[in-house]
Amino acid sequence: MTTRGEWIAAGIALLRDEGEDALTIERLCKRLDRTKGSFYHHFTDAGAFADALLAHWLDALTVRIIEQAERGDDPRSALARETRNVDVGLELAIRAWSLRDPRARKVMADVDARRVAYLESLWRRSTTPARARALAHIEYAAFVGAQQLYRDMGSRRVRELERVAYEALDDFARK
Repeated sequence: MTTRGEWIAAGIALLRDEGEDALTIERLCKRLDRTKGSFYHHFTDAGAFADALLAHWLDALTVRIIEQAERGDDPRSALARETRNVDVGLELAIRAWSLRDPRARKVMADVDARRVAYLESLWRRSTTPARARALAHIEYAAFVGAQQLYRDMGSRRVRELERVAYEALDDFARK
């Protein structure tokens, strides 16, 4: 029996590899070699599946990463480590999907807001609230931009850019 998680994983793979137009019940069933009945055992319709997929993405690549970062003594370093493993292809696919679909747009806005708020909370530990807000937006814009330019966020080049950018932002925060 195919689990709900397996359906979500198949949807993530289709979305990452082929975009949101590939997220059809027929394509999912073919990918998992299952019937539509198996799909409907877990999801009432394609919209419910899209909601579940987006909720999974929000949880796995935002909520859990923030929780993991907060568990250690140095949340900033932990966050940098965790984000190096982000599935950039999936991030890009969902961002593209959000341009065309209100459901994805709402979740994307929530994810962006949560991520920026967390960065702001980190910056507030070393600077004023107004400056923390600005730095969080700048840092997140750099993260999203790096995803557009460099698909391998864990690459040596991206890590070096990350280090230099953080040092520059940190210097700015202290002024």
